[in-house]
Amino acid sequence: MRVTGTEAAARVVDRARHDRSGELVFSLGTGCCESTAPFLYEDYWPGPDAEPVGEVAGVAVYASAFLRGLYLPDETLVIDVEEIPAESMSIETEYGCRFVLRAGASA
Repeated sequence: MRVTGTEAAARVVDRARHDRSGELVFSLGTGCCESTAPFLYEDYWPGPDAEPVGEVAGVAVYASAFLRGLYLPDETLVIDVEEIPAESMSIETEYGCRFVLRAGASA
């Protein structure tokens, strides 16, 4: 699997980078209720079975082994933004939006 991001997602990442001093990282497959939702964290270690699968605005995206196993190697997923109020530990919720993972295309 490969993960990219929309321009809207990149703008939110850039905003978070401006507002935060730590290193940002996306994690996929770590949510208890939304296991495929993208989570943007600061100074977060993705875990021993997580591997980089892409980036958004220069921020690495990591996916757990379980999640990687659900997708074909050439399958592309896209991190996008929905302008909805959300509650989460993910940074973008501070800006009144939520990252979502959308199906892309296969190479």
